Amino acid sequence: MKVFLIIAEKSSFYLGFCLFVINIIGLFISLRNESIYQEPTGFVDDITLSEQEFYHRIKKTVIDKKEYITNLNEAVNRGIAHYWRDAGINKYNLRIPFYENYLLFIASYLEPEEYLKYEFVDYRRAIERGIGLCSQVAIIESEILKEKGIPSVIIGLSGHVVLQAQVDENNDEWWVLDPDYGVIIPHSIDFIEKNPEIIRPFYTHAGHGLKKIANLEKIFEKEGNLVSMEYGAKGYQIKRTREEPRFYILKWIIPCILIIPSIILFMIRRRNKNK
Repeated sequence: MKVFLIIAEKSSFYLGFCLFVINIIGLFISLRNESIYQEPTGFVDDITLSEQEFYHRIKKTVIDKKEYITNLNEAVNRGIAHYWRDAGINKYNLRIPFYENYLLFIASYLEPEEYLKYEFVDYRRAIERGIGLCSQVAIIESEILKEKGIPSVIIGLSGHVVLQAQVDENNDEWWVLDPDYGVIIPHSIDFIEKNPEIIRPFYTHAGHGLKKIANLEKIFEKEGNLVSMEYGAKGYQIKRTREEPRFYILKWIIPCILIIPSIILFMIRRRNKNK
């Protein structure tokens, strides 16, 4: 029994120590694979900004809301690659790597539908990885706007995700933003749903084809559109906004739980030996 307890104690210590070291190593490994700049995504000049250039653009002080939102939408469009293919699950860290968060890594095997191709609610980690589809970039932009004190809600269309931001509080003026396509429509979602053809010149100006624009007109129609009830990512990813921070706290707590008892027992034995 004593031998078993000693083995269990040492195993607990070494496992905790290894996890702690892996967490430390993960702090110095970027989630972004630089190959994404050469990866064909179906969008022309899809990602052109480095992570540093991205932050340089978004960290500016908000003086004029409309100007800031315009610059932000362009930065998100040029700073995040439109990519979510199975081929990039490991290459581009769609599966959260073990060194980043071993709990999310394990969860990707236990619940692949939820965690295999993982979408961050923490916009900083999403920016670091540098890839995502419409919902991921909408979360990034909405969270940045929330941090800047600009109200925005994420809108789930039928097959696409955009967001709506308040550009003028006094007049309650809202714009629909589509960072995935690099488009701003200076109208509210309510107005667009009633007049979907109004989006044409904005998507045309951004270089999108007629077939794609016609499809977007259909999905902007009101049927099936879900407007978040809360600002930022929480209104769109309620479950994940609760879970993700916990996963990142637990990845440090678990090693401590495994290591500390072993250290305490070692100190007790050493003190008793010296008596």
